[in-house]
Amino acid sequence: MRKSAWIIAIAATLIAGGTALAQDISAASDETRYLLDTALFVFAGLAAVLFVFGLGLRDVGLARTQHAPAVCLRTIGLIGVGAFAFWLVGYNLIHMVETGGFLGAFEPWRPNDVDPMAVGRASGSVWFFQMGLAAIPAAIVSSAVSERVKTWPFILFAAAMAGLIYPIAAAWVWGGGYFAEVWRTVDFGGAAVIHMSGGAAALAGALVIGPRPGRYHEHGPRPAASTALPLSAFAAGFILTAWIVVLAGKLGSLSSIEPAISLGVISANVVLAVAGAVLAALFLTQIVYHRAGLVTVINAVIAGLVAVSADPLHPALWQAAMVGAVGGVIVTVAPPFLDRFRIDDAGFVIPAHLLCGVWAMMIAPWYNPDASLPGQLIGAGAIAIFAFSLSALFWVALKYSLGVRLRSEEDVSGGVGDARISD
Repeated sequence: MRKSAWIIAIAATLIAGGTALAQDISAASDETRYLLDTALFVFAGLAAVLFVFGLGLRDVGLARTQHAPAVCLRTIGLIGVGAFAFWLVGYNLIHMVETGGFLGAFEPWRPNDVDPMAVGRASGSVWFFQMGLAAIPAAIVSSAVSERVKTWPFILFAAAMAGLIYPIAAAWVWGGGYFAEVWRTVDFGGAAVIHMSGGAAALAGALVIGPRPGRYHEHGPRPAASTALPLSAFAAGFILTAWIVVLAGKLGSLSSIEPAISLGVISANVVLAVAGAVLAALFLTQIVYHRAGLVTVINAVIAGLVAVSADPLHPALWQAAMVGAVGGVIVTVAPPFLDRFRIDDAGFVIPAHLLCGVWAMMIAPWYNPDASLPGQLIGAGAIAIFAFSLSALFWVALKYSLGVRLRSEEDVSGGVGDARISD
């Protein structure tokens, strides 16, 4: 009995001490909040750039060996031209739009740190984070049109995507524009703003540019060759990790307890959504094709994080897993459907980004009372139609001015089916 009493006394002392420590936790000073929030935006910007390079690494693994250098060149080039375009016009198109309006100002971004404590973070860190987000839709398009697009026409399109198409779509929702104010469209993580706009632009590019040489014959599609699927598999892990940090940046602050708790919830929901998508893709490919498909599972990782991106904070854990599982089904069944219409999507971005983005926007009212189905439908539809239409205009203009397809002598000999590695 004496030993039990000692144990109870020690436990009570520890609990009392822990309670006292919890009560002693005080809010961070203004200087500390400034440093923490600035660091958050810098790291989130780095994660957005890593997300772009993760997509590029995945595309290197999916492409034929001869095309791998071109994939790398496009990835590096779109970061460079995207940064310039976003500096010259893109940032202020998003953040200088009138409340309920459609367009911001066509003028360059300028750092403003005259009163840093009033803003709460360095202005350059915010611009850097937003620039990283602007590069992602162009990277999505690069994946779709891989192995048949010329470098310079794509670089010009990437400038238009990062400096014009994406910023206008972002202004409508994230900048306090029309759909945010009038229709209350909810899109915390960019399911429509980033993924649907990039996926719609990718669809326009695939239609205008056409399929890869030798991809289709009279009996249907030929299996696509791949350089190194292990690269693509590990790239999926980089993409998942980077996206969670990007969502941390979307919180806007990490210098108090509430956003820290929110980040924990978001991280758990995203991981479970990805887990649901991966398991759904594994089981479905096993049932349909009698063997689990690696390429499908790789893209299920992206499908899962996109499927929950419209609102990764409010779903319960089981809801996040179910939403992600539907994303896994989408990336499994949609590619054969696209092949029926000879829409050659080399990076599987139309199912993973466009269709899963639609699913994310439509399902958000299930667990977020602030989201309504009409608001989600109209906002997402407007973004998709706008991104598709303007992208198609740019691609057609490039096609009939500079040409967008590789010349026949630049095509890889041997056909698409050589060194075949596929699901």
